[in-house]
Parts: sequence; structure tokens; C-alpha cells
Amino acid sequence: MIDDPDSAGSRGEPVYTIGTAARLLDVCAATLRIWEKKQLLTPVRLGKNRFYSRRDMERLEMIKHLLQKKRLNIEGVKAVLDMDHCWEIRQCSAEDRDVCPVYLYAGRT
Repeated sequence: MIDDPDSAGSRGEPVYTIGTAARLLDVCAATLRIWEKKQLLTPVRLGKNRFYSRRDMERLEMIKHLLQKKRLNIEGVKAVLDMDHCWEIRQCSAEDRDVCPVYLYAGRT
């Protein structure tokens, strides 16, 4: 893994350990393990160690937001995260897209 996450060349390269990811997200490592078990995210595993990329961290921030701020349950979060590019199918207005968590998340990846 890379010692300096900021020097990582790719947003998809796994650079954060579970402890670092948990600290940056202000959640406990057990929470990240639960989210993995619930299939919200699949970190890179090397032996027993989990590593998260910057893209994973953005997804984890979105998961946390949906669970804590929007008060969705796990199945609701899965449904939201599975709606990638739904705004193209539904032809949502700019106003709707500006408040849509899926659209906002997709714009960050």
C-alpha cells in the first residue's frame, strides 16, 4: 500500500487501512465491517487486512450520509446506490438533480 495517500496516482488505488478510514469518517472500524457484510462496499483485502481507495471513501461518506442524515435503512441505501444515472432515464430537472444524493454522489466519483 502507499504510505502517503495524497500521492496516490489513482482515485481507485487502495491506500487507507480500515483504522484510518474509520477515523477519517468518524465511525468505528466495526461499522465499516458491518457495511461490508451488508454488501454496501467491498474493500480490497490483503490477507486479513482491508484497504480503501479514495473512491471507496467517497462511497462510504455517501453511505454514512444516507444512513445518518437521510435516515435510510441498509436496504434503502442499497437502492439509492443502485440508481446510478437514473436522472438520465427519468430526465430529472436541474433543480431535482441539485438535491438528489445519488446525482451529487455520482458527480464526485
